[in-house]
Amino acid sequence: MTLASLVASSIVPSDPASAIAVVATVALLAFVGFMAFLALAPVVSSSWASRLGGTASAGSSIEANEAD
Repeated sequence: MTLASLVASSIVPSDPASAIAVVATVALLAFVGFMAFLALAPVVSSSWASRLGGTASAGSSIEANEAD
């Protein structure tokens, strides 16, 4: 056996259930990463805040406004 075949056999799951678990884990990590990017992009960059339609300092305020 060559080194490449040993590495490939250790990476590729032999059980279908573990293959599904790996795919689901990668999909979940991608989703969480994308949601974190959307949540943190306006905080880090003001240009992203304008692109996403918010303000860089957007946050909830506990002060009463005129509508209260």
